[in-house]
Amino acid sequence: MSETQMTNTQKHDPQVESNTKNPFANLCLAITALASVAIAAYLFGQSTSRPSVTFSPIEATAAVTSEKFSMATGPVSEDAEGLFLLDHNSGLLQCNVIYPRVGRFMASFSAQVGEALGAGGKGGQYMMMTGLAEFRQSSATPAAPSVVYVLDTATGNYACYGIPFNRVLVNSNRPQQGTLQLIASGTANPVITRDPSR
Repeated sequence: MSETQMTNTQKHDPQVESNTKNPFANLCLAITALASVAIAAYLFGQSTSRPSVTFSPIEATAAVTSEKFSMATGPVSEDAEGLFLLDHNSGLLQCNVIYPRVGRFMASFSAQVGEALGAGGKGGQYMMMTGLAEFRQSSATPAAPSVVYVLDTATGNYACYGIPFNRVLVNSNRPQQGTLQLIASGTANPVITRDPSR
């Protein structure tokens, strides 16, 4: 084969042409592959990393009412909650607290709701729930961060009670008892007074 024929054959041979373009194609392919691996590694690292967000513990309260009793729960300290019981027949409201380290009911507070609600007699129809309230406190006037609300469904009168819970006594595992403190009372049936001059 002459030199001229060989040159023509090389020009038209696809294998020879691909060998001349091969270094550029290989470089592009290598760059694309490296970029793909880098992006995949970055995205994989993002999806498996743990978020640095911390969530506070869930604090829940509950309340339920039946024909004869109402029951609710509410926090009385950072590590204990009160069990509130209301006897509809007698009007006796109680708050009992389990000391976490001892595992027994060691605190008890009570009040007669009939006096504050003006129910007077036995056999009232009540609803009860708890709420949060931070009262100023001292060693002479301890207070839990909860209040308990009681509603007489027959009259619409309601009252709010505070719990004189002493956290220091919990730390020393000493029992405590006392009276639930009446904070405020009101009525759900407001009396509207009309101005006679109108």
